[in-house]
Formats: sequence, structure tokens, C-alpha cells
Amino acid sequence: MFGLFSKGSLLGEELTQWQFDCFSWLLRHTGGFEAFRQRQLIKLTPKFFPQKDGRGHALAEGIFSQVKQHADMSDWPCALQVQEDDPNPLVAPALLIQGNSSSPAGTFRATDEGALITYHPKNLADPMSLIATFAHELAHYRTARFEEAPPGGWEVWEPATDLAAVFLGFGLFLANSRFNFSQHSDGQTMGWRSRQQGYLSEPEVLHMHAIFSILLTIQPAETLEHLKPALRGIYKRVHKDVLKATVALDGLRAI
Repeated sequence: MFGLFSKGSLLGEELTQWQFDCFSWLLRHTGGFEAFRQRQLIKLTPKFFPQKDGRGHALAEGIFSQVKQHADMSDWPCALQVQEDDPNPLVAPALLIQGNSSSPAGTFRATDEGALITYHPKNLADPMSLIATFAHELAHYRTARFEEAPPGGWEVWEPATDLAAVFLGFGLFLANSRFNFSQHSDGQTMGWRSRQQGYLSEPEVLHMHAIFSILLTIQPAETLEHLKPALRGIYKRVHKDVLKATVALDGLRAI
């Protein structure tokens, strides 16, 4: 299969091939290309996420229900649970450098009833990250039922799950929440807060999103409108790379 992709592509031949292989794996286990054509690009707009009343866990449950609906998993039995909060370490007396908390953004566990998904309470203040977390964990739930391991084996299940969340239509959420860097102040300390979420780089997420979009004939402008400005140039580049992979795209359409 190598040689089908441009050597000047941003991801390179091996990683590009792996993404197309993962897309093929997902198509084979979700009804093929005809079923995939029913998917849509999910956005953080009132159309997809009408305002929900409530706070805390009640709000999370409302958003989770909407994510399940957009993933076509409304009838999949799944309990949602909040994680216990944890503090960020103080690096200097007056300068707080906050990185990832010790708790993950979310977790998935299969149960006798179906599945248990947890989320970190801090993500309630960041709907983009919260939805990305729910999409990733639901993608875990869906792919856990596949009898075939992802390309590369179950040891790469986590990054393949990120790709599966993009496949379900949540690429904008994964890309926009992959890395955040912002100023922090709590009245006593000042500094910067950084957060990384997910298992793939921004270009990798956007490349998978480009495959998704091109197969559904979604124009780049529709993505660029909802993408963080810093990511728009990357998306234009990977979109061009995917457009050149005509043989690989035709192979996916034939599944």
C-alpha cells in the first residue's frame, strides 16, 4: 500500500497509511460506507447542543445524553459518574504553573449492564473538552465490541479510539481541546495554565477529520469556521494531503 501517499505529506506515509487503515477498520464494523454517509459534522452550536438547565452532574448528564444521540448510541446502556476533584501542584510561591491534573479527563469501563464512563468535574467549565471526553469514551465503548483489533493491535487502542471519535463526527471537539494554554489567577497567585488532552497530535486529529469531511463532501470552510485560528493553516494543509490520496479514498468508498 505504501507509495499511494505524497512523500511531502504532513503526517508522512506510515502514519497516513495507519489512519486510512483505521478508517477502513471502523467502516467494516459499523455498517460500511453507506451507513457512514448518514453521519454529520457535530458542532458546538444550539442545533446540536440546545441549552440545558441545571448545574454540576445534572448538566453533564444532559450533555452526555446529547453526545450519545449524535454518536447513534442513545440506546446503549451506560452510567455516567463524576470523578473526585484533585488539586494542582504549586510550583513557585507566587507563580502557579498548572498542567494536567493527576486524574484523567475521562475513563471507560465495561460492566455487566453495559458501561461506566467517568469525567473530571473541571471540564464542566469547558464544554468543548467535556464533549471531546464523552466522544472519546463512547468511542471506547463502541470499539470494545469489535472482534478485530485496531490496525497495529490493541496496544494502540487509545490513539485508535481518538480516531474513532473523529469518525463519529466529533473531530472539531478533539482538535480544539487537544492543547490549551491560558493565563491563570486566583487572587493570590498568578501564572499560566496548560492542558493537554487526548492521545494524538493536532495534525493527526485534523488529518483524520479531513478524511471524514472529504468522504462526506463537507467543504473546508465549514470546518474552518469552527476551528481555533491557530489550527486553520494545519487543516488546510492536511486537507490538501488527503485530497491527493484518491486511491485510498476510493478504497474506503468501496467498503
